[in-house]
Amino acid sequence: MMSLGRTLLRYLFLAGIGHQVTYTFVEGRIFEPTRRRLSTAHPRVDEFVHCHLCVGTWIGIVLAVIYRPQLLGSVDARPPTAARNVANVAGDAVLIALGTRLWNDALGLLRREVQVKQTEIEAADESGPIELERAVLPGISIRS
Repeated sequence: MMSLGRTLLRYLFLAGIGHQVTYTFVEGRIFEPTRRRLSTAHPRVDEFVHCHLCVGTWIGIVLAVIYRPQLLGSVDARPPTAARNVANVAGDAVLIALGTRLWNDALGLLRREVQVKQTEIEAADESGPIELERAVLPGISIRS
């Protein structure tokens, strides 16, 4: 049985990996031809390849199946049944997908904030320099 700290760290890493793979697939230029090709197959596929939540859920399932993190591991000493193993993998997949979504949302907020600041900076740069009639410094009188 893993410690709580190690389990949480593993969860954060898997969710971070899920975010990066999801973001790369949904928005990355490298997958643009693939998304275009898939989008022509069916309108639902077009929705899928442009949906962070949809792709993130499937990435969560794949990560849970590959890494088997057992985030919801059983507490009793008996070996888990096949049904319990399937339930654990499904629970892990949902948790990883949720973590992926949280990464997407948090980093999306930061990205939007940076865009707002960048727009403000560009607007200030375009307005030109501020000109003062005479130099004014606090507490110092400068006569021209």
